[in-house]
Amino acid sequence: MNGSLTDPLYGSANSVWQARLRQLGVVFRIELARTLTSQRVLAPVLLCLLPIGLLAVIGSLDQDGEPLMETPERARYGFSYIYSSIVLGAVVYFGCAALFTSLFRGELLERSLHYYLLTSMRRELLALGKYLAGLTAAVGLFGGTTVLAYLLLYLPFGGSRLMADLAGQGGSQLAAYFGVTLLGCIGYGAVFTLAGLLFRNPVIPIAIFTAWEVWHVVLPPALRVFSVLHYLKALLPVPMDEGPLAVVTEPPAVWVSVAGLLALAVGVLIVAAWCLRRAEVRYTED
Repeated sequence: MNGSLTDPLYGSANSVWQARLRQLGVVFRIELARTLTSQRVLAPVLLCLLPIGLLAVIGSLDQDGEPLMETPERARYGFSYIYSSIVLGAVVYFGCAALFTSLFRGELLERSLHYYLLTSMRRELLALGKYLAGLTAAVGLFGGTTVLAYLLLYLPFGGSRLMADLAGQGGSQLAAYFGVTLLGCIGYGAVFTLAGLLFRNPVIPIAIFTAWEVWHVVLPPALRVFSVLHYLKALLPVPMDEGPLAVVTEPPAVWVSVAGLLALAVGVLIVAAWCLRRAEVRYTED
């Protein structure tokens, strides 16, 4: 048979893929440990404390001996605003910006990326391994924050009411919020991974993308499809208030939102891998 994958120098196709999976696993483990033990995780952790602390305070307050949120239904409705504005709008967004832009940016600044580039590993595996490491850390942090913040809603109502509601509407809403957080990490993570690779100082592209996400509600429908938040809003169990200036449009279907975010992540990672393929190791630069 012809082809390098079956050449004795490279071994069989099966052994080649096994070697690539091992390389991917090595990059993933190194980058995950580096992410969770470096200073880059400090800002996301501090962000996670915002909704947790806020809901803990709200749950401990009472009015005339009654919970501030009189019923779990009102508490869940209040959580929808906290999730949209704080968890999704601040924790997930800026947390992903901090985590994913550092995946390549730190090594570019330290000029240590060449240790990866000088190996025989394919650049696609390097991009994917770093992204998966950042995604695992982000989902662990922000997904855990989403679940813990939601459970704090039931602090005034007791464990029995919590278990009863989680078996019904409360459980379905919690699953929906966790799914939105997961997809938010996937979409924003891919965008900020590319930003960290292309820009030594990603503050400007982050600022531009932030403005795009904030003001996408006033854009025509043809341009909204390039916004991550446009798809995430369609998946929220309680619709998000877009404000008085928003152009009213039909939200995308659930399958369109999920497929769109996954396609965005794949497309951006392909671009990142292409950029890595063109990257050169230079020792003579200052």
